Amino acid sequence: MLLLATGNLLVSLYAILTIFLVVISLLGTCNAIGWQLGISEAIAGTIVIGLAVDYTVHLGHVYTEATLHTREGKMGTAATVMGVTVVAGAFTTFGCAFFMFFCQLTFFTKMATLIGGTIAYSVLYSLFFFMPLLALLGPAGEIRSTPEQCRRLYRALRRNREEAPARTGA
Repeated sequence: MLLLATGNLLVSLYAILTIFLVVISLLGTCNAIGWQLGISEAIAGTIVIGLAVDYTVHLGHVYTEATLHTREGKMGTAATVMGVTVVAGAFTTFGCAFFMFFCQLTFFTKMATLIGGTIAYSVLYSLFFFMPLLALLGPAGEIRSTPEQCRRLYRALRRNREEAPARTGA
């Protein structure tokens, strides 16, 4: 799915690494505060993976769609266009989780911790790991979108199929 969203294998791999770091950091935090992995933590943990993807995918998509051809230019465009949205989304999501901290049921307080931790780690890793990684080692130049790559592949395959009978003398 990340490959479809970004249209670039390298950006997708960097995004997967970033998401992995978010989830590992969150699980490490849960372990550090003494939580055992039970049913509710496992269910909440799978939900949290979806939250961890969001910011990284948005930034990666804008990076690949940027019209500038340098890494720094693409990173600057992604940070300018989507950075404010990512931070605003983090505030609103964390704000929703904030009210669950005051619930009496343990499940809801744990869920609030998981959501809040995921949002915090996602913002940190997407803005201060993923974006600098793209600025240093990301793809540069024109990055074609996934639909454009599929159209080009289709045209090339069709051309090869039409030229095949001509080469065999049929």
